[in-house]
Amino acid sequence: MRLSPEVDGIERVSPRQRLRSAFLTGFAVTIPLIVTLLVLGFIVNFLTSTVNPFVGLVNATFGTEQLPEYVIEGFVLAVALVSILFVGLVAELSPANGTIDRTVTQVVTRIPGVGSLYRSVDEMSELLLNSDTESFQEVKLVEFPDRDSYAVAFVTADTPEVIEIATENDSMTTLYLPMAPNPVMGGHVIHVPDERVCDVDMTVEEGLQSIVTSGVAVEEPDGSAPPGTAGAPTRGE
Repeated sequence: MRLSPEVDGIERVSPRQRLRSAFLTGFAVTIPLIVTLLVLGFIVNFLTSTVNPFVGLVNATFGTEQLPEYVIEGFVLAVALVSILFVGLVAELSPANGTIDRTVTQVVTRIPGVGSLYRSVDEMSELLLNSDTESFQEVKLVEFPDRDSYAVAFVTADTPEVIEIATENDSMTTLYLPMAPNPVMGGHVIHVPDERVCDVDMTVEEGLQSIVTSGVAVEEPDGSAPPGTAGAPTRGE
């Protein structure tokens, strides 16, 4: 006689189901940790490659070749952080707040071949480091790089009329499409017809979080499914 899978209101769980549940639970617990470690590893590698030229300079100046390289790298990073803090304090406490920043920007932007690069990075840093994220107006989904493949993008400004005229579109949206996992290092500014832009129920902070974590760590409001999983995205009006 075959027993019912449910006895006295208690559902029997097969070993296979239990293993599957344990695997999914472990997956949900470890993936955020792995992604966090990957992002931290990327940051550490970037900082290490940045300070390497200064390590040689410190060794040549102070004769510290006998010390482990990681000690010199830590020293250089500490000096860099203290210098950044000092510059920030001086800039904030100066009588004319913002004068130092404007002066540095004016000087660097006049250097041929360097000015345009500095200006681009400076503007993008201001966009991403703005604490109230006013620079990014809202989050949208746009088909990229192919149809039916959606990417997270941010509304940055009204599309210039000259672009709408050139493309023969009456209404367009200008979007910034950042690259994951480091949106500061690159992205695309795209002008898209409004009918090709999709609304999505995400805050700017959640959109940036999805970019930095390569789409893994996205908050789910009230325990619901992530935006876009319950149905097709809504086209913008």
